[in-house]
Amino acid sequence: MTLIRKPLSRRSAAFLAFLTIISLATIPFGQFVDAAYVVTLEAYTEECFVIGSPGAAGGTLYGNFDYLNDELSSEPISVVIIDTKEEHVLFRSRRRAKEGVFRIGLKPEQKVNLCLQNGIVTAGRGRKSVSSRDHDGEGRTLGFQYSVEKKDENKAIHSQNDRNMKAVTDLTRALGNLVHHHTYMRVREGKHREVIESTFGQLMWWVILEGVLVVGIAGAQILYFRNFLERRRYM
Repeated sequence: MTLIRKPLSRRSAAFLAFLTIISLATIPFGQFVDAAYVVTLEAYTEECFVIGSPGAAGGTLYGNFDYLNDELSSEPISVVIIDTKEEHVLFRSRRRAKEGVFRIGLKPEQKVNLCLQNGIVTAGRGRKSVSSRDHDGEGRTLGFQYSVEKKDENKAIHSQNDRNMKAVTDLTRALGNLVHHHTYMRVREGKHREVIESTFGQLMWWVILEGVLVVGIAGAQILYFRNFLERRRYM
């Protein structure tokens, strides 16, 4: 497999190691590779990963994604998978989708681009352009995971035991998706906590400022009435 990616933002890098450890812990037997990332995309940009078919027999690409900015609209976000040679779209996320899963069959020696887009649209033949949808100019954060399972051309499922093994593999993959979604929820919770703590901090400073102003105004009023009464007494 070949993997090409841009550097993660500083805000996302702290979660990368944790997600990778979890993803490695949930790899089903026979799977070729498994990886998970949290990526922040600036407005009108995209980040693509080149994924190759594992060997001459081909394989299957599995994955999921989760949008982590609940306070921002998911309108500009899209996830697409494009064949690098024929340049046709193999998968496109639904409009305004905040999460989703994908499964793509890979032909022998086939390579695909897994692209995360913020304000970019991919049309036919891989042509990309700026989306006409409304955009607020803000960056978006996505968590995603993908795995590539190598196809064994010499193995066919004939016995009940083989069917049971396949069911176990599918269940393990589904549990892996659930683990990643829970991890994305923790990332989302951390982002919300930062916003709440910042709001409370600003509110506390406003309370302190209001208290200082009230004390200052009260002191000024006391001095004014004191001087006024002293002048009345002298008169």
